[in-house]
Amino acid sequence: MKVSPSLALRTAINALRDIVESERMPNGIPLGEDERELHRLSADELEKQLVALKGLAGC
Repeated sequence: MKVSPSLALRTAINALRDIVESERMPNGIPLGEDERELHRLSADELEKQLVALKGLAGC
């Protein structure tokens, strides 16, 4: 399976957003407010990068 950069970014963004929503890491460890904010900000930044990538590709 070949994964495009756009798909890889979308998958990472979705994983980060799921972590923020559940307030837990995938292994079940609860996250504090600072960790949730870090994941939220990271997802936002990756979203910006995805938009920029799509703009460069003309998609």
